[in-house]
Amino acid sequence: ELTIIDGKINITQSYEGLEGVDITISGGDIDIRSTDDGMNAAGGVDSSGTGGMGGGMSGNGSITISGGNIFMYAQGDGLDANGIIEITGGYTIVTGPTQGDTAILDYDTTATISGGTFIGAGSTMMAQIFSDGTQGTMAAQGSFLGGTEIRLEDADGKEIISYTPETSFQFIIIS
Repeated sequence: ELTIIDGKINITQSYEGLEGVDITISGGDIDIRSTDDGMNAAGGVDSSGTGGMGGGMSGNGSITISGGNIFMYAQGDGLDANGIIEITGGYTIVTGPTQGDTAILDYDTTATISGGTFIGAGSTMMAQIFSDGTQGTMAAQGSFLGGTEIRLEDADGKEIISYTPETSFQFIIIS
């Protein structure tokens, strides 16, 4: 289990940023840069996080975010759980992946959002959105260059939220 309740974590270079069977984040300021998954619950196809070769993957992994400020740039999946993803609070931004069989969200069972703010910009190939939740979520597909602003406004043109990813993207999720 990996539990983060506060503090400042700055991962400037990693294969997978945060990894554990169950990842729980309730606070703190977290900045992750990874060449594979930003957060990985229960390992991936390369056996990382599964106890080495032959360890197998668990369908019970979870990522739970109830608070904190999380920014991640992932060349692999942003949030990858071989079970569930649950977001009830906090401010989470996922940039990447930009191509391949990876996604902003990658889950096997469910991904729910009932609080907090979530913005994701990445590729479309394996794109998943939240499977359930009690707050509004929108997703859009297109082709955008890095430096293109994502901006959500209300009916009066007042900004609700904006973010400018540094990399090109084809899919966005906002909640």
